[in-house]
This record gives sequence, C-alpha cells and structure tokens, in this order.
Amino acid sequence: MNQRFVVIDLETTGNSPRSGDRIIQIGIVVIENEQIVERFSSFIHPERVIPPFIQQLTGINEELIEGAPRFQELAPTVAKLLEKSYFVAHNVSFDLSFLQAELQMAGFPLFSGPKIDTVELSRILIPTVESYKLSELAQALNLPHENPHQADSDAEVTAKLFLALLKRLKSLPVVTLQQLQRLSPHLKSDLHHLLDEVIGEKLLSLNEERQFRFYQGIALKKDYIKETSSHGGASSFQQFSERFQSLPISGYEHRLGQWEMMKDVNEAFETSQHALIEAGTGIGKSLAYLIPSLFFSYENKKPVVISTHTLQLQEQLIERDIPVLQNIVSFPFKVAVLKGKRNYLSLRKFVRFLHEQDKNYDTVLTKCQLLVWLTETETGDVDELNLSSGGKLIWSTLQIDNDDEPVEKDIDFFQRAKKRALDAHLIITNHSFLLQDLTGDTPLLPAYEYLLVDEAHHLEDVAANYFGQQVSYVTIRQLLKRIGRLEEDGWLAKIKTVCTKLEIGVGNIFYELDQLMADLQFEFDEWFRMIRRYVMQRKNKTDAVRIRYRFQPLTEKGSQWKAINELLWRLIDHTNEWLKKLNDLEMLLRQKEQEIERLSYEFVFDYFTDATAFSETVEALQHLLLSDDELVVRWMEVEVKGAANAITIYSQPIQLEEFFADRLFAKKKSVVLTSATLTTNGTYSYIISRLGLNDFYPKCITIPSPFNYKEQVKLMIPSDLPSISDVSLEEYAHSVAIQLMEIAEHTNGKMLVLFTSYELLKLTVAMMKEMDIDERFVLIAQGVNSGSAAKLTKSFRQFDQAILLGTSNFWEGVDLPGEELSCLVIVRLPFAPPDDPVIEAKCEQIRVQGGNPFYDLSLPEAIIRFKQGFGRLIRSSHDKGVVFVFDRRLTTASYGKYFLSSLPPLQVYEEPLHSLLPKLEQWLS
Repeated sequence: MNQRFVVIDLETTGNSPRSGDRIIQIGIVVIENEQIVERFSSFIHPERVIPPFIQQLTGINEELIEGAPRFQELAPTVAKLLEKSYFVAHNVSFDLSFLQAELQMAGFPLFSGPKIDTVELSRILIPTVESYKLSELAQALNLPHENPHQADSDAEVTAKLFLALLKRLKSLPVVTLQQLQRLSPHLKSDLHHLLDEVIGEKLLSLNEERQFRFYQGIALKKDYIKETSSHGGASSFQQFSERFQSLPISGYEHRLGQWEMMKDVNEAFETSQHALIEAGTGIGKSLAYLIPSLFFSYENKKPVVISTHTLQLQEQLIERDIPVLQNIVSFPFKVAVLKGKRNYLSLRKFVRFLHEQDKNYDTVLTKCQLLVWLTETETGDVDELNLSSGGKLIWSTLQIDNDDEPVEKDIDFFQRAKKRALDAHLIITNHSFLLQDLTGDTPLLPAYEYLLVDEAHHLEDVAANYFGQQVSYVTIRQLLKRIGRLEEDGWLAKIKTVCTKLEIGVGNIFYELDQLMADLQFEFDEWFRMIRRYVMQRKNKTDAVRIRYRFQPLTEKGSQWKAINELLWRLIDHTNEWLKKLNDLEMLLRQKEQEIERLSYEFVFDYFTDATAFSETVEALQHLLLSDDELVVRWMEVEVKGAANAITIYSQPIQLEEFFADRLFAKKKSVVLTSATLTTNGTYSYIISRLGLNDFYPKCITIPSPFNYKEQVKLMIPSDLPSISDVSLEEYAHSVAIQLMEIAEHTNGKMLVLFTSYELLKLTVAMMKEMDIDERFVLIAQGVNSGSAAKLTKSFRQFDQAILLGTSNFWEGVDLPGEELSCLVIVRLPFAPPDDPVIEAKCEQIRVQGGNPFYDLSLPEAIIRFKQGFGRLIRSSHDKGVVFVFDRRLTTASYGKYFLSSLPPLQVYEEPLHSLLPKLEQWLS
C-alpha cells in the first residue's frame, strides 16, 4: 500500500474555531508504505488565554506556551507535510475544521485531499470495543499512550491505531470488503480507493478463507463448539476443599469469607435446600458460587443455571472468572450463555436490510459494523456490539422475534445458543430470560433443578417489569413511521412497488390502507396530546421535571376521560379495520409466494411482523386504559418540558409472592439467592416475604465483608444543614451546594454525590457552577451531561479534580477503587418519592392486609438502597475515604438507627461542617 497518510492531532482552547478558539499544540505523524517515516510537533501560542478546564484536561498551561511560535510561523511546514496525502485524525471533522481555519488566517490554501476518521474506521473494524475514545482504544489494542490529551502523544497513538486498523481491514474476507466498498461513498471517510487496493491484493493472494462460511453473500465466522480446557487441578469439590488452604492456584486469590460461601453453596445444592446468602463487598462472590456450581454439575451430571441482572456481570463471569476455573478443575467443562431471542441477529432480516437502498449515515454505518462483526462473532448477540444510538434503533428491526422462522439451523444464532446450552455444565443467563423460561408454554432453558441467582435484590423488580406493560408515544410513532404512507419511504410503499412489479391485482386496497394509516397517525397524535393534558392538569408540583399520575380506569371521572376513552375505541376500530385489509393483502401475496421467492422478493413478508407488533401495542393500550385489577398499578409519565404528545403509560403487578413460590421455589430442588444487600436491620424477613419464601424455610447466611471499615472509612453528618421540610427546594439546594464545594476544597474533587431527586441534583449543580468561578472542579452530572452512568463514570476518571453527581443507577454498579474516589456524599436517605405509583399501591395493599406500610416496605427498601450507595466507596482492602450523609434523619429520626445498624461497625461524627473538615483533612492525609 503506497499511499501517504498524515496523522494529525490538535489541542485547542475550546471546541469551536468560529467562536475564536485556537490551536495550542500540534502533533503530526507521517506514514508511508505502512511505516512511520516522520514526526513533527510543537506548542503554538493561541494569542488568547487558555481556559482552566483545558489546562486541567491537557496539562498545557500559560508557561508552556510562552515563547511558542504562532501558527502562521508553522503554516508552511504543515502545508508542505499535507501535500498529496490523506488527512487522518481521531474525529477528523474537529481537527480539520481547526486546521482549515488556521491555514485560512495564515493565508494558505485549504486542504482539499482525502480524509480518514479513525473514530469511524474503529467503529466499523472494531465494532465490539467498549469505547471509541483514543485512550480506551489504545488500552484495548495494547498501544502505549504516555500522555493522553497532549497532541504529540495522541498523534503517535492515532498513527499506530490507524496501522492496526489497516491490518484488520486486510484480514477481512473479499465478500465483506466488497460490501464495504459498495457502502463507502456514504461514509465520512474517503475509503473507496483504499478498499479498492486491499481487494486487489486479496484477489491476487488466492487466500481460501477457510475460517469463514458464507450465507447469501455474507461472510460468517464458523461456529466451533468448544470445551473449556483445564490446566490440572481438582476433580471434585472434596478434593478441591482438601487442597484449598495449602496449594497456590494460578489466577486465584484466597479471600476471607470466600471459602465459607463456597461451602454454603455446595451444601445447599447437595442437600436440595433453598438458601439466601448476603456476601459483603470484597468476598469475591462470583468465584465463590461458580466453583461449587461447576463441581456439583460435573459430579452429579446436572446443569446449574446462573442468573444475573446486569450485562456487566455476565461479561465478567465469562471473561474474567471462567478462565480461573480452568486452573482449579482437572476436567474439561462447557459454559453457555443464553438470552432472549431479541438479543440475537436475524440473518434473514440482515440480508434484506443490507440490500435496501438507504443513504442515511446511521444506516450505512450500522451495515458496515454488522458486516465486520459477522466475521468475528460466534454468538450473534447484540450485547457484544457498541452501536451508535441510531444503530440501536435499527437493531429492533433486525433482531430475531417470535415470528422469525430460523434460517439453516447451524447458522441461526439463537438455535446455536440453545444447542450450546443443551450439554453445558454451567448455563449463564439473566433474570428476564429466566422469567420467560418459567412462564412460557415451551421451555427455553434445558431442563434444570439447580439455580444460582446473583444480584438477587433485583429479582422482584425485573419480574414486575416483565409482567407489566409499557406503551409510549415514541414506540407507536416509530412503528407507524416504519409502516409509512404511500408517499413516504416506509414498507407500505415498498410492498406496493413489489405488487406493481409482479402485476398483482389488488384493487383499491393500497388506497384504503393509506387512508387508514393517515387517520391512525393523526388520531394517535391527538390521543396522546389529550392524555398529556389530562395528566398536566393533575400535577401537584409546580417545579416538577417529570410527572407521574396513577390512575384507575374504572374510577376516573369527567368529560376529558370520557373523550380519551371514546377516541381510544375509535383507534381500536381503525386498527382492526387496517389489520383486516392488511391480512387480505398478505393472502394475495401468499398466492404468488413461489414467484416472489424466485425473484428474491420474499423480504416483503418480514414487513408483516411490524403489523403484529402494532396490533399487540394497541391491545396493550386497550388493557391499560379499559380494564382494572386491584393487584395491578397503572400510571402515566410526562416529561414537563417534553413534546406535546410525549407520554408513557405503564402497569405493574404489586404482588408476586405466589408466582415465585409456585413457579420457581416449588419447582426447583435448590435455588441459591445471593447479593451484597439482602438484609434489613440484620434480618432476611423482608426479602423472604417479597419473594414468597415463607413456606420454604430457606437457609439464611450472612458473610461479612473482609474490609476493616473502622480503619478504612469515617461517617460524617453535618449538623448545620437545614431540614428540607423547613426551607424551599432552592434554599436547600443552595445549602447543599455550599457544603459540597467546601468538602471538595479539602478532597480536591474526586467525590461521588448521590441524590434521590433529579430536580434537586439539577438545582445543586447549577449553583455549584456559579460558585466555582475559577472552574477548578469539573462537574459531571447525570441528566446535565449526556451519556450513560458508565460513560459519565469514565469521564470522571479522566480528571484529577472532578465531582460526579448522580441519581438512580449511580447508587450501585459504579466501581471507583483506590484514589479514584476518596469521598462519597449521600444527600438524602433513599426513600422512594411519595408520588411513586408502585410504592403507593403496595402500601395500600399492605394497609388492607393489616400491615404497616412504612416498616414493612418503605423503610426496608430505603435501607437496601442506602447499603448499595454506601458500598460505592470502599472497593478494596487498600481503599480509604469518608462518607458524608447530609440527611440528619439518620440520627434524629426514630428509624435512623435501622440505617446505621445495617452498616458495618465504623466511627460516626455529627458536628457542624467547619468542625468536620479538619477531621476530613487529617483522615485523608
């Protein structure tokens, strides 16, 4: 490959050259014949002040640029290096826009050659990597990256990344390269000639490409069902227990409490008992249940199912823990992962999608990613992929669904997964799929009697969501858009095109379908507007960001509700009429099925699955709005500043004890439930009651954390914060902001702040920004900064002085060991908000049964959440830090003692903040 590539990275004073931002450093690496042949770098005086945020991010301050050349002095060198070259950068539009602006100001011609974006190329060629940030890619590919956010280091790493990507490109089969070349004109990068050259080289090499198989012009990785090999070790749990204390095992760390948990899991399985095991942070519970589960399965020739809540934990089990088992056991074993059908790619749908003419960027990028991924994946599981937000929407049209007919059995990804599970020792699944298996007419999992449920505190919530219903305007709008009108680019127009080509006489059916679709689109818009107005008129908080209105269909009153019901019945009638006509059309097409298949138009039948989905959605609306059940809670949610018809309607059952008792615990010989948070006030009564375990008398075991909390953490409660009930929300947020900034001064940031209310979080962040006029601290806040909890946590790690503020999912799953986190702040005790419809309905039910809703539900739920939040601080035996609780109810309320007794023994200080800060500083030093 003889092209010349010039890789450029820039550090700048901001994000926009149009706003006057300038370059402060440039790094250039030149590649010829796939070798680095030249390097150039320099600081550049920007002729303006460098903002504190940029100084912290890059480490480039005013002293470093003092005496540095202006860009116009370097322009001749830069322009010369770029001649007859590809411009390569990581996020090419950013670097090129700055360079063009600087070249123009210096009086030089703009760069007009081809460009390549290594972000885009990485998305295509490494579709499974977790992040496309340069530092994350460097780590994933083992590329040294000494000074992130310095242009010379970033340019060097980008050049090495580009060379690695070229190598990956050359490893792809010819059919995949040809498909990529066909799609390349619609990408940001100029890849056409590059792909042309690679394809030419591949064709000359006559490589047989034996590691692939081919399906309708798509290359797939061959499926190899492998046994996990072992490297020596024990052949039974008894043998393992005899050598456990004395023999070192490669890749395995002996931990206090872990051996106790292994024995308890083994005993539960051997004696066919149900068990609850609360394993404190640091126990290493994954291996503590995997090891006895594997030995039990092997010795008894019975599979053990492991169910988790999060994808993260499933991946951890496969990638980190299963390899350790190879060093522990002496026998080969099999592990399978099995999920719901919709996690897997339908090859038949993908073939249709690939050949659809659509120049939309997200569509083209997703096609490219999937083409490359299919040469690598053995599972076809979407959780392997890092799709763009647009790609995630597209996936819903490509996943296997219940109406999907399998392609050839050995290449259908869901059938492959089931085949692997049939003879596996350990089957790893998730709570949602476990529930599908328990409730379905046909079992999805192989027959099993032994189950280990990790993250068991989530099991009831997952079941409530599974049995509940949810319909949003967005869901219906997307379905209607995919179906489309005749003048639009939906599938109704595409079916009409096929009928025209095949000369199928359909009379006025398309005109009638089109008119009905017009009515449905208009009337659904209006119906959701009516629902929103109905909810907004019932809001009881003027400053609310989101309103949740609990409704009971048979007791709602008034002309508005009557109008909502009347229009819903009209929508149901229109939908039924539309479905009948669509069914008539499908029958006409089925009569021409052989001709349709001969001309490769069989994809038209895929479109009818959307009609089924639409029908099911309307049926769900009918059930939500027109039926009633005292054991089901229904509510509507509105984003106050959202669109005029943006609303979601939900339902959930509020009692699941009988389901768990009858369908799970009565049917299995042994179910072991484990989590770091199962007890409240030292007892298991709450979780036993909620999961219907009362009649099964489960074995209850608590294994405390091995960490020395007295030596590792202090709990501090500022006594000078006002009670939120005594002041307005704005005044309370102001007090919280002041105290957070004072604490941050003593911890240099590195704080995680947990809120129970998004409104309070947003107000607090706004006030903290006003106080931090020097921008000393980088504030990263959920809902204020875009991105998932994982993305915001990664961003937090990048800065030395940062504060991470979050609600909901930040209370668990966030892992910031060592110096990454020295201070945790819990702003309010995590009681569910009073307008939470599910809690409200459950409380009513407890009251009817003669119970106490606060002590039977609200308090236990809050304690479990509190323990999860507290667990974010100490993640290893070397961690040290402080937990601040801004809620004085912890010591003043009669129930506060229950929160404190749920924590491990530790020192508690309650004083004004000015008295606590010296103790904080002394402790952390």
